[in-house]
Amino acid sequence: MMIMQRFGRTRRGRSDGRRAGFTLIELLMTMSIVGILAGLAIPNLRSMTFRARATEVAGDLEVVRVAILSYNADNHRWPADASQGTVPPELDGYLPDGFSFQGNGYELKYERFNFPGGLPGDPTTTQLIAISITADIDELSNAVVELLGRSLVLSVGRKHTIVVDRS
Repeated sequence: MMIMQRFGRTRRGRSDGRRAGFTLIELLMTMSIVGILAGLAIPNLRSMTFRARATEVAGDLEVVRVAILSYNADNHRWPADASQGTVPPELDGYLPDGFSFQGNGYELKYERFNFPGGLPGDPTTTQLIAISITADIDELSNAVVELLGRSLVLSVGRKHTIVVDRS
């Protein structure tokens, strides 16, 4: 008791007799400010999450692109076409262990388009080697387009195609 009185305070509150603490107005103001800040931060957090996932997609695309080009350099031909979400068997030794064409909210597809007469306007191009990404939701699809916009050759809905080589 002696120590508390020395500093001018009692156990019950302040030295002038009023109770220590926050008023209801102070608490409501603090809660409203925190609410406003959370309302501003949550949409940005969601956007940043999809941008991070789009970066993951871009990284997987680069891994597949390097594997395709390495296979072509070693074998002087392109891998056979494979179905959506399936790794072409020829690329097994060129991709990291456990690599999958089915990611978190997206699937990859190796595409090999043949044009026997050549492309219109470029008869020397008889095939296109490409990788397609199909996103499960619009937000991820939009983030992929935003990140890879210049690289994309064809976008239809949530499916986006990038050309790896023109032969």
